[in-house]
Amino acid sequence: MSPDFEEMFGEIVGRGSQATVYAQGEYAVKMYRDGYPKRNVFSEAYIMANLEQVHFPGPKIYEILHVCGRYGLRMDRVKGEIMSEELRDPARCKATLDVLVDLQCRLQKYDNVGWLPNLKQRLHDDLERNDRLSAASKKHLLGILGELSDGHAFCHCDFHSGNVFFDGAAYTVIDLLQACRGDPAADAACSYTAYNFIDRELAEYYLNRYCDRSGISGKSIRQWLTVYAGTLLGQVPEQLTPIVERLVAGDFRDERD
Repeated sequence: MSPDFEEMFGEIVGRGSQATVYAQGEYAVKMYRDGYPKRNVFSEAYIMANLEQVHFPGPKIYEILHVCGRYGLRMDRVKGEIMSEELRDPARCKATLDVLVDLQCRLQKYDNVGWLPNLKQRLHDDLERNDRLSAASKKHLLGILGELSDGHAFCHCDFHSGNVFFDGAAYTVIDLLQACRGDPAADAACSYTAYNFIDRELAEYYLNRYCDRSGISGKSIRQWLTVYAGTLLGQVPEQLTPIVERLVAGDFRDERD
């Protein structure tokens, strides 16, 4: 008999490929799918707990749960509306992206994040493990990665409108499992990829605004983008594979330096 998580933890307020989020009162529980790696659950809890110490705008975590063989995290219930709703409104789309870019640039200035995993090393390991890459492509991408900067900025690595909430006064950023320390250009490459999965024109607008706001060149971001896209081959739904292949091949519309 499967457990009734709604009875235990409240109504379903979010559902993704890896977890379902339940909420009741002031608290939410993120229950991971059956078989989800234990190390990832504990890693996300560790990241969230440490980010609380530097007043990062994320939900506060309270405990790790283990219920009927599945792991979960109990945390604050996020208040406000998800920013992806505003992104769907053509009249507010660009203004919303401007706000998100400003927020991302502010988050990248967080210090005291030396305890976070090294992003460059994580991408190296992901490329090494990816059996969808040919030996030649893997060698080529690892060569590019080796020439890139380590960096020491906070990188969310999955920062986009679907992971930010706004309650009219404050923003809350969720899904922190991928957070690392590294080059902010790499973080922008991750966001650019996420927006490409929605709409290419949207992604190009994001990239232009990010370059203007951060002072980081498009060339720097494109170098990271090729590498990051290589780690995604075989890791995304098949309908997104052509987009990933295009990015790995270096098919970028933006030519800013």
